[in-house]
Amino acid sequence: MLNSYEIRKKTIELSCKTGAGHLAPSLSCVEMLTVLFRDFLKYNKSDATDNTRDRVIFSKGHGSYSYYIILNELGFLPDFELEKFYGDGATIKGCLTQNLDYMIEASTGSLGHGLPIAVGIAQAFKMQNLPNRVVCIVGDGEMQEGSNFEALALAYRFKLDNLLLIVDANGLQAMDRVADVGLDNDRLAKVLNSYSDNFNKVDGHNEDELFNSIDKFFNNKNSNFSILVCDTVKGKGIDILENSISHHFRCPTEDGYVIGGSDE
Repeated sequence: MLNSYEIRKKTIELSCKTGAGHLAPSLSCVEMLTVLFRDFLKYNKSDATDNTRDRVIFSKGHGSYSYYIILNELGFLPDFELEKFYGDGATIKGCLTQNLDYMIEASTGSLGHGLPIAVGIAQAFKMQNLPNRVVCIVGDGEMQEGSNFEALALAYRFKLDNLLLIVDANGLQAMDRVADVGLDNDRLAKVLNSYSDNFNKVDGHNEDELFNSIDKFFNNKNSNFSILVCDTVKGKGIDILENSISHHFRCPTEDGYVIGGSDE
């Protein structure tokens, strides 16, 4: 069974052993990914391409390390891919590259693309009367992209009750704080609330709150698409990374961090 503590630990190890830099954005989404894959998503462990599976579009593709760890724990991503990660011959990259054999549904990291993709997939399922669910995870900085608001309008227009948008609201983007570039997250939440009758805002590191909110999407009859804003801490689990502007793309070993040290 997936465990968020172990997922976070292995995510940190993956970055520190390979020198891969996008660790901080990979740590804020650990609990939401764990709860989704452990408790809700429908997939076939013996067939990553099973058409009955739910789809996860991980739009903040630069924060994908914990996603890789979960796919590995579930048996979709082979051990050798993690062993070669960030080195010569690696198939998986610092940002997500579509690989349906590994249940990586889309190439993302060029921000503002994931939600439009998710809306298209959800609409296709509706048109075919299929029961599949679509979950799209975006970053809060990414919500400055206009393409996302075009996608929100379409999701509302088509009443995509099979779509859940999760915002990883960690307050930071690549080069600055979100509030110093665009809308602060309280204002962003108010804007998003106007798009959906099925809106909730939770502590993104509290698995009980996540479970209760996600359960409403998977097990209730929804009137339209759903939005869940998760307040999180970028770099969660390592003191020097938490809420740090300078560590969006910086491996903590560059600052003398040692796995198993006192600030883990």
